[in-house]
Amino acid sequence: LNIRRASTSCGIISMACLNLLLDIRYKPENMYVAGIIPGPKQPSLENLNHYIRPLINDLVDAWKCGVKFSKTACYPDGRVTRSAVALVVCDLPAARHIASLAGVSSHFYCSACDCYHKSTYGRVDFENWKPRNRDKLRVYAEQWRDAATSGERETLFKAHSMHYSELWHLPYWDPSQQLVVDPMHCLLEGLVPHHTHNLLG
Repeated sequence: LNIRRASTSCGIISMACLNLLLDIRYKPENMYVAGIIPGPKQPSLENLNHYIRPLINDLVDAWKCGVKFSKTACYPDGRVTRSAVALVVCDLPAARHIASLAGVSSHFYCSACDCYHKSTYGRVDFENWKPRNRDKLRVYAEQWRDAATSGERETLFKAHSMHYSELWHLPYWDPSQQLVVDPMHCLLEGLVPHHTHNLLG
């Protein structure tokens, strides 16, 4: 018997308005489907940028300039609003993909802290875990973007394990703070209680 895993992959980019009350926030009629990433295979790290670029451009304008609504229920003369991405929520592979970070099998296995090298797997000295520096990450990403040759890009990727993500167009983007990894498996499916109660004891 030969059991094979699914050979196709597609993705969805959806947004929720955090100003809405929690009991209506995630209802289908209140969600915004910003894009669908077609299969049959997931795009490469750099090609994913083509799918999110139009959305990010709109979000940059919504943050810097704001959006003028001519009339709302509470403001009959109109209102200027500003919007920002609070969190990017994905499963683990998609989180690394959307942020253009190398996979978890690389030496840079954590998107939030500076833990480095696979030999340090299993570290529990959390008091020594330092958050990744947003300014340095931005410099590494922009160096990769501006590299003149594919060879330069490969060298930079080996050194820092990241490509350029369109998310860096957002002036406030900080993957160590805003990239939420795998809430479905960790919380809803109970991996956190399993690890803390059964594995770590």
